[in-house]
Amino acid sequence: MQTQLKLTRILASAQAQFIVPGFADTKMVNIAKAADVAVGTLYTLVKSKSELLTLLFATTLDPTITTQPLQLPWRPLTNAELVAQTKQAYQTATQSLLTNIQTSPVDNQFDTLVTELFTTFDRFGAYFLTLERNPQMNPELMTLYRHYRQQLYHTISRILGQLSAKNVIRPLPNPTADAFIIIDEIFWWSAHKQYDSFERAATTVDQNQIKAAVIQQLLAGYQRH
Repeated sequence: MQTQLKLTRILASAQAQFIVPGFADTKMVNIAKAADVAVGTLYTLVKSKSELLTLLFATTLDPTITTQPLQLPWRPLTNAELVAQTKQAYQTATQSLLTNIQTSPVDNQFDTLVTELFTTFDRFGAYFLTLERNPQMNPELMTLYRHYRQQLYHTISRILGQLSAKNVIRPLPNPTADAFIIIDEIFWWSAHKQYDSFERAATTVDQNQIKAAVIQQLLAGYQRH
């Protein structure tokens, strides 16, 4: 249990610092200091900063890693394994979003769409920001991310157009523009504000309160008049 608690703190520290100031400018000693663990403890978990990054990505794809006993030092995924698991995670997330929207009552589908997008960015937001802040770090993962984001914009645009045509939400002259606005707003409040804002250290607003406020604003902005 003690190892799992330390691992959770280490991953949180690494996650924040790989985004700001970035992977290249982050030192293992600073990760350990922010996690309140000895540097030696950090190196019993992983052998290098690159392995720590892979572990961070792996726990995003499979959160149960942090709740199960680890065999130390951790055996890192190969890049091929990481890419394959990331691709599968994106496909599963897309299918889950579509299924949950389609199986909701029609009048609740926009609400479900917004909630599902929050779920997506709550899970992947820090992963996405790490790639954005370090675009040359792993070109294959960056390419997958770009493709996924474009697919997400297209999917949400199509759903918004359908909901508008059914009079579930107000008329939308350009659903593509609205898809960009909704996705980017949710990404900002889910991840950017939390990890990448210049005022990050001073941010004390509860994330659940932010989520509720953004959902309320979007529902009010897209309701039929």
